This record gives sequence, C-alpha cells and structure tokens, in this order.
Amino acid sequence: MTATAIARATFLVTMVWAGAAATGFAQPATTPPAPPPSTLRLTLDEAVKMAVERNVDLAAARIDLPIADTSVAASVGAFRPTVGTSYQQNDQLQPPASFLVPTATRTNVATFAVGLDQQLPWFGTSYSLSWNAAHTNSDSFINSFNPILQTGLLMRVSQPLFRNLAIDDARRQVATSRINRAVADTRVREALVHTEADVKRAYWNLVAARANVDARQTALTLAEELARVNKVKVDLGQSPPLDLVAAQAEVASDREQVIIAETSVSQLEDQLRTLIFDTSDRSVWAVSIEPLDSPPVAIPPPDLEAAVTEALQNRTDLERARKDIESAQVSVKFTNNQRLPDVRLNASYAANGLGGTAILRDGSFPGTIIGSGPAIGFGSVLDQMFTSQYPSWAVGVSVSYPLGQATEKANYARAVLEHRQLQEQLKGAESRVIQQVRDAWRTIGMNAKRIETTRAARELAAQRLEAERERFDVGMSTSFLVIQAQRDLAQAKTSELAAVLAYDLALVDFEALQLAGPSSAAGAATSTTAPSVVITQPASATSGGVQ
Repeated sequence: MTATAIARATFLVTMVWAGAAATGFAQPATTPPAPPPSTLRLTLDEAVKMAVERNVDLAAARIDLPIADTSVAASVGAFRPTVGTSYQQNDQLQPPASFLVPTATRTNVATFAVGLDQQLPWFGTSYSLSWNAAHTNSDSFINSFNPILQTGLLMRVSQPLFRNLAIDDARRQVATSRINRAVADTRVREALVHTEADVKRAYWNLVAARANVDARQTALTLAEELARVNKVKVDLGQSPPLDLVAAQAEVASDREQVIIAETSVSQLEDQLRTLIFDTSDRSVWAVSIEPLDSPPVAIPPPDLEAAVTEALQNRTDLERARKDIESAQVSVKFTNNQRLPDVRLNASYAANGLGGTAILRDGSFPGTIIGSGPAIGFGSVLDQMFTSQYPSWAVGVSVSYPLGQATEKANYARAVLEHRQLQEQLKGAESRVIQQVRDAWRTIGMNAKRIETTRAARELAAQRLEAERERFDVGMSTSFLVIQAQRDLAQAKTSELAAVLAYDLALVDFEALQLAGPSSAAGAATSTTAPSVVITQPASATSGGVQ
C-alpha cells in the first residue's frame, strides 16, 4: 500500500470516529440521568394530617353523609305541596231526548283547572285547594246564558283526631331518616378514628423496622469483625479452622437477618404509603418515607377512670346503639298510634260564580228567545266567587276501625320487644367497652415494664459480650462463646425493640378505643408481641423476643 493510500485510509477512519463521537458517543451525555426517588421526611402528626386529607378509603366513607342527606330530603319530600293543572275541550251534539229540547243541541265546553294538595308535617293535617273556570257555548233552548262563564273555588281540610295525629308513616320516615343520618355521621367519625390509628400503627411499625435494621447491621458488623479476627488466628495457627467456619456461618446468618429486616422496611413503607397518599397516582410509590419522630416511652400512665368515662360518652359504636334505641322508640310510638281508630274531621268550602251573555225571553215558560241581554264579564264572575255570593259549606266526621286488631297489636308488641332488646344490648356493649379500655390500659402498663426489663437485659448482654471479647482476645474464651454472646445481644436488642413497639401500639389502641370500637388492624397491639413482619429474631434464638 502506498503512502498516499495509507494517508487516505487514516483520514477516513478519523472522520468516521469523529462522526461517531458527534452522534452516538455524545448522545448519552445529552440525556439527563433519571432523578433519584424523592424522600419524604415527616412527623407522626404530619402523617395523620396527610391521611385525613388524602386517604381514599376515608374519602369514600365521607360520601355516606351526602347519601344520608338525600334520604332525609326524600323523606321530607312527602310534605311538599303538589300543584296540578289541566285543560279540557269538549264538543257534544246531544239528540232531542226531552220535550224541553225538541231539537238536537250542540255544546262546546272549554274547562281549565288548577289545584294544590299538601300533607302538613304537623298533626297529620292535609288540605286541598282547587280552582276551575269553564267557557260554554251551546244552542240549547233552556240555557239562560250563551256563552256561559263559570268559575268555582273548592277548599277541603282533613284532620285526624286519633290515629295519625301524633305520628303517621310520613313523619316516621322523616324521623328514621334523620336518625340514620346521625348514624352515618358516627360511621364517618369511626372511619376517621380507625384511619388515624392505622396511620400511627404503620408509622411506629416503620420506626421499629428501621431500628431493627440498625440492630441487625450492628450484629452483622460484630460477626464480620469476629470472622476477621478468627481468620487471622487461623492463618497464624492460633485457632482451629472450625472457629473460622463458625464465625463465617454467623456472618451469613446475620446477613440474612439484615435482608429480612430491610424487606420489612419496604413492606411497611408501602403500608404507610397506602394510608397517607392517593395511590392512584403511581408516582407516590417511588417516594421513600423517613419518619422523624421517636417512639414515646416512659410517659405518665393514662387516667383509667377518665378514659372509661370518655369511652362511655363518645364511643361511636355506643352512639349507634343509642340511635338504634331511638329509632326503635319511633317504631313503638308509630305502632301504638296505629292501634287507635281512624277518626277524621273533614271540612270543605266552595264558592261559585256564573256569568256570560244573558238570553232574553218573552211570554210564558219556556218563553220565546227575543234577543241577548247585558253580558256579565269574567271579572264579575270572579268577584262573585271571591265575595262568596254563592257559598257552600260542609263539615263532617268519618270513623274507620278494623274489626279485630291482630295485625296492629302484633306490630306494637314486636316493636316493644325490639326496643327492650336494644336496651339490653346497649348494657352489654357498655360492659364490653369498659373491659376493652381496661385491658388496653393494663397492656400499656405491662409493656412499660417490659421496656424496663428488656433494656436491662440488653445492657447486661452488651456487658457480657464486651467481657467475652476481652477474654477471647487474651485466649481465655472461645469463638463459640463470643458468637453466643453476640446472638444474645442481638436477641436482647430485638426484645427491647419489640417491647417499645408493643408499648407504642398499646398507646394507639388505648386512645382509639375511647372514640371508636376496635378495628381489624388493632389486634397486634392487644397482644404481648409485635408483628413478625416488623421485628425478627435470629434463626438460632431460643428464648424471649418476637419470632
């Protein structure tokens, strides 16, 4: 190859490399790196506030209130006035069926009517008011006006005197719907209490899980240090290879515990995330949660009697039980009223007006039509009606009473029994509330003592490990005893974390039980151990702590 060819090839290679650098090689530099997941650092109060604002289950529970409002509005609608109107055009050709009407007559009537009906929400009173007007054209020989203008006003009132006076079905529905609205409010408040308690449980579980990771990492560091020392001694011939194998096995076991603890942190972050975020936004799953608050310990014991009083007054389940009794009392009142006879006072008033163009006659009856007289306009017809020139009154009493009241009596007896049953159930519910609050209070005290004992055990285990390591360094102890001391310290730390967590969860339950009944998530706090997903024991642990 000539020098010219070599130079040309070199130039081509250089150009190709430069183009690649300007395109493919430069491309990664222009693409911004993916931002790391954001970290949310929050306190317990902030977590609770976020849950109140964003929790999807709580948002769904709040919809019960407007749903209940619609039920109240629907029941109250029974007392709305009803307006009706009609218009009718009637054209009739009547055959000569009487000697007074010797020829066929045609009649055309246009009628307009408007009416108002309403059942009042007091005393079972109902009324109706109607007004009608008619314009009649007829060639009938016997009419006095043609066209004829007629109008009429009719008012009716019906007042029950016994049955349906104090309460009727419509008023019962209104009372029941309003009670159900109050019940819906207690359910929303209960959902709020449970959500806040769930957030607090998830928060303290996450705090404990992170502390457990630190404890496991510390145990792993100690195991790795022991393995390093044993390797040096084995290499120098000062220890048998079995000591190194045992230390390395302990490192593997502790590394496994770290992996489990870190997985628990991720799981508990997800649990807290679903409570404080609207998780339909998938970006929130990338948010790392870092709790800032430390678990409360060594606080003064709560006042048991004040807590019991608070629970008996404000527990949502007891409020619902009282509302059920109130609803049953409405049923007792209604069924008792329905046993009375249906006696009604009915009154009506009618006023009429008549006008049109008068027909003039001459001679004896029926006379001969000789023309039309003065017209009485529609305004005069209305004046006749409003001034009661042609009034009609009617007053009467109607009585209805079934022969034999097996149905009414049975309904009343069942309502009374159901009311009594609910009262007894309320007494039982109050007893259970007192027991639950007392149990939660005792659990707080028990776990407070557990914290003291597990802390002392952890301090002693740390002293024992330190002493065993010093003895091991001077050849007075064995690798097995050091490993055992490390295991005991790890177990003691785990037991202390479990006691602190159980204490915190007991506080959460004690607070929540004063406002609402226990939820399904509260079971962990009522036991003496913490959930296994939060704190795990070493595989070789043989006593105490949480499995």
